[in-house]
Amino acid sequence: MDDVEMTSDEHLRALAALEVVAKGGDEEELMALAGDDGEHPLPALLVAYGRHTLQRILLAVFGADDTMSRDEITLRVDEINEDPLARMTFALTSTLRTQAASAGNSPVAAKQIGMSLLLAVHALTGADTDDALTLLRALRGEALRDA
Repeated sequence: MDDVEMTSDEHLRALAALEVVAKGGDEEELMALAGDDGEHPLPALLVAYGRHTLQRILLAVFGADDTMSRDEITLRVDEINEDPLARMTFALTSTLRTQAASAGNSPVAAKQIGMSLLLAVHALTGADTDDALTLLRALRGEALRDA
């Protein structure tokens, strides 16, 4: 699933789930976000959103932005691919994708995946829980503007 474009509603659902996890919410709160038949299961949705967000963070950490030329971006991406922390981030998202594939719509798995993603955000940015909630609110505002 993480290789496809996510809808605005999926972005918002993933952000809401991450906020529940960041606030220490329980599985019942996550079940309310699990989605209906025909919608992506919450664990898979969290992995897709998390992968996208962690990639954006890595690009920002390495100074890549949309004002750069294609050659400059390629150079930054090469630097990212050589960085041990970035490679660990890629391994994490791959592992989480495998976990989500067998999790169905399990709220326990969604909570574990959400916590792993928040820990990865902390590792890359130093953001604590309050900072993570601020970041999630900013990302929600961005998703609402794009909707």
